[in-house]
Amino acid sequence: MLLACLPLVCSAMTAEEEAAWFDSDAEQQALAVNEGDLVFLATAPGGRILRTRNRLTLTADSLADGWVRLDQCQSSLDPVPALEIVYRYQAMRDLRIESFAGMERAWVEDGSVQMVNLGDDAELCISAGVQVLHSLGAGRYEIRSGPFHRRFLDGYYPLQLDYRVSYPPELLRVEAVQPVAQPGFSVVQQPGALQIDAVFEGRLTIRLGLRAP
Repeated sequence: MLLACLPLVCSAMTAEEEAAWFDSDAEQQALAVNEGDLVFLATAPGGRILRTRNRLTLTADSLADGWVRLDQCQSSLDPVPALEIVYRYQAMRDLRIESFAGMERAWVEDGSVQMVNLGDDAELCISAGVQVLHSLGAGRYEIRSGPFHRRFLDGYYPLQLDYRVSYPPELLRVEAVQPVAQPGFSVVQQPGALQIDAVFEGRLTIRLGLRAP
């Protein structure tokens, strides 16, 4: 089951209707949904695959200022002498390392996390504030996350994404999700929560359309 919705929570939009939701604002028409050669994988490939757990937590204040809490963990990192993760949010604050394992050292440097001497079981978890909730007017909001990708030299490699968004159900509901649910990209909604599980190669940008009830 690729799309599970509780009654009266998730509208059964077609792909065309979801595209129209975002494109109804002229400014949004210039925004690309995905960048790069994106390919969803119906099943995770064997061997090592980078796993990203992404959590966005919206509050009532988020509707006023756009700031949400980000909690993210990266696991199955490559065993290499040095590695960096660069965060390219337009607005980010309070980036901090919550935990790390399977490596000698990790530290925050500007908008990145630097790591050295990673082993086979390396994992990193961070938290930050990110300004990703954008008001479109008339009680409509958008979140753009990504692009998520795992790139080495000129090639893209598989990535497994566990993506969650929580929000006050009395203040917001999710009306549209892009890309649409398909093999390799599952979407599940319930009041106050959205869950996406994806396995893919390339660059994935997720767009959520939300509206005040």
